[in-house]
Amino acid sequence: LPTTYFPPINYFICLLKSTNCYMEIYEYYIRHTTRNRTKILGGNGTFLLTVPIKKKSKTYIQDVKIIDSKWNREHIMSIRSAYGSTPFFIHYFDHIEKILNKKYDFLIDLNDEILNFFCTELSISTPIIKTNSYIKKYPDNYLDARHKIPLNKLEKKYTQIFSKNFIPNLSILDLIFNLGPEAKHT
Repeated sequence: LPTTYFPPINYFICLLKSTNCYMEIYEYYIRHTTRNRTKILGGNGTFLLTVPIKKKSKTYIQDVKIIDSKWNREHIMSIRSAYGSTPFFIHYFDHIEKILNKKYDFLIDLNDEILNFFCTELSISTPIIKTNSYIKKYPDNYLDARHKIPLNKLEKKYTQIFSKNFIPNLSILDLIFNLGPEAKHT
């Protein structure tokens, strides 16, 4: 799997279905991916939150630096606006806000902290091992989701505050704020 900013729900389904997971840290940063952005649902539909990064050509993902600006404040306000009326917002928001207010130099450190938080909350104990080199093609018995995380169906659809029709595979934020502890069983 790639490192991901507030991963989509299918990322966690992959983790749950795996006995081990390798996180790719020796790939070059790929633009327009979940490595530094996430999709959430607000009153006007889905929208992206993007962590601004310092762009250099051919930079390993583990070396990608975050631009120090007001992005985190905007993300906190957007998350509050989108999910403030969800049933479990008050149970998780303070911790998410602490994560976002912490100073990170590298994108991977921010993403690791987010991933660890949600794995703990969802009781996911799959070992996540960071790669120590880039392997272009894995054997067929590996699920290689570095370029596309497979779509897995949730066991149950859940009620989303701003949508009449269920929108799948949003950020894990959508699932946790709407279902809370029940997210583990979805």
